[in-house]
Amino acid sequence: MNYFQIKFPLISNILWTHIRNIYSILLEVLQFYLVFIILFQTFRILIYVNYPDLFANLQFFEFIQSIFLGLRFDLSSISAILFIPIVFYIIPFNYSNSLMYRRIISSIIYIQLCATTIFLTADFFYFSFVKRHITNEVLFLLNDSKYLMSEVASHIGLLITYCVLFPFFYFFFIRKTAPITHHGKRSIPAFIIIILFMIIIGRGGIQIKPIAIIDAYQHGSANLGHLILNGFFTASHYSFAGNFIERPKIDETFALNIIDLPKTNNPQYPLEKNYTKKETEKKKNVVVIIVESLTYKYIDYLNEGKKYGVTPNIDKIASEGLVFSNFFANGQRSIEGAQAILTGIPPLPGIPDIISLSVNYSRLGELAKANNYRTIFVTSTLKESFSLDLMVYASGIEEYYGREDYNLLLNYPEARERTLGWDYETFMLLSDKLSGHSQPFIAFVNASSDHTPFPRMQEPFTKYTHGQESEGGYLNMLNYTDWAIGEFMTKMSKQQYFNDTVFIITADHALAHFQTDDPYGKFKIPLILYSPKHISKGNSERYASQIDIIPSMIDILNLEGKFSNIGTSIFAPSDNFAITKEGSLLNIFAKEGFLQHSLQQVLKFIPSQNTEDENLKNELSEKIQAFDQLTYQLLTENRWAHPNK
Repeated sequence: MNYFQIKFPLISNILWTHIRNIYSILLEVLQFYLVFIILFQTFRILIYVNYPDLFANLQFFEFIQSIFLGLRFDLSSISAILFIPIVFYIIPFNYSNSLMYRRIISSIIYIQLCATTIFLTADFFYFSFVKRHITNEVLFLLNDSKYLMSEVASHIGLLITYCVLFPFFYFFFIRKTAPITHHGKRSIPAFIIIILFMIIIGRGGIQIKPIAIIDAYQHGSANLGHLILNGFFTASHYSFAGNFIERPKIDETFALNIIDLPKTNNPQYPLEKNYTKKETEKKKNVVVIIVESLTYKYIDYLNEGKKYGVTPNIDKIASEGLVFSNFFANGQRSIEGAQAILTGIPPLPGIPDIISLSVNYSRLGELAKANNYRTIFVTSTLKESFSLDLMVYASGIEEYYGREDYNLLLNYPEARERTLGWDYETFMLLSDKLSGHSQPFIAFVNASSDHTPFPRMQEPFTKYTHGQESEGGYLNMLNYTDWAIGEFMTKMSKQQYFNDTVFIITADHALAHFQTDDPYGKFKIPLILYSPKHISKGNSERYASQIDIIPSMIDILNLEGKFSNIGTSIFAPSDNFAITKEGSLLNIFAKEGFLQHSLQQVLKFIPSQNTEDENLKNELSEKIQAFDQLTYQLLTENRWAHPNK
């Protein structure tokens, strides 16, 4: 006996009794987990073996990697499935120790096991159609009983086999999971510890953000991501990501013509474009500056109305650069802006954002790497904020830095450790990371200091009365961000690559606060291109949006390779338009005017010439529906991009 046991025998006995109980109950719970893990991993292996063409580019090591990485997603799914029955199974009541009670709960879990087996089988067969796991199709199938029954009938032999096997294995399952002899007495400490354990596993760990679909695509190709995921995880996350709206099927050639996209040479992947180098020239660089809530009306050079006097550096850059006066954010949230800029996939009502979207899409980082470009993303925020880390890695960008990677250089009066971070230090970090490298680069900087709540600033950033949620607070922060941009440009101008670098200034979305019901004010954001050596200054009235940034960058950098996007380069000669998501509604901005659509009918039409024109209204309505339905169709059928591109 040790000293503690000798001195405190009663406490020691109680403690060891609780530890033994916790251990025994944990073993009981883990045996349920083990059965489900075997089930999920079996279907992962079956998918890999039965679809060799899809995974031909994966090395055997990557397959083994998918087994281990997939375990995290499997455990999350299993925790969601088992949470309620396990709560009742280990609840610290006297009757929960009885054999009858334990076997009732075990029977319920076995029913869940059978249902999960059937679901994963359906996912296995569905995988052959769209080369990904099932998502929101579950919701549509439940509302289409005839089609569901036809699918069941086509696999009636397998269903009969399951009907025979399930009862056969039931008694074996019950004897193993709820034996007559039982050692784990239920207790409150065991209950609390195991529930906390399941919650942590269910969210994928103790990180800030719970595990999401996009986590699977950080480790390589899209196909590796598909293999890491499981059908239950994608379906459940997709189902809780929004209210799904089914669209009618559209003729894709017709849709491409309506939205003025070129006719495709690959009908299976109609958005795929093969970019070829136009000429041999010295490689250029690109720096994309994404400023939180940077709104058109607050930039004096761009705004013909009230002058706020807080953007002298952006004003100077705009006066010497190329300004697009009809540029719009595709959504109203930071994640929607990041999605549009980094992937070219527009946010749409009834389709989850990129965090929950299980689909093949082109990766800018991979295209850049193939052209010997370095890719880097720096954010002022913590790296996990707004799920930026997931989107950055899923986009193939190789280097990622955030608030964890820089020290404060200024003496901020308050909120020094705010998770949104500080723009000046962020710009200086990017400058330092770029200096001393000769490799051409594509760099992004996400400046989020201007996000609410606005901290009190020091001089000279106190022009307006401070308020954490006020317009004055925002303007002071914008003044600070503008100064940080000026310092960054000054530092960059001393680098030898400065003259061959194109700077792009834009926003993640327009400022939601202090706006009227004017649709243009809700979505209009700046797009400024600055590179005196390569881009002539001026003003373009071409309509464009964030999904047009990637194809424009490909043009600027003269990249070579295949890339799928529905946006068009801002340098293209044809007219364009901007589609924006406003909750469950869609808007279109074009030279003909503004139109708002519910996906069923036109809600608002504001012609640019202030004269009602039914033909123009119909044209815009047709265009917004074609864009929406084509996007939906290609995403849900997993034909946005080739799986090996």
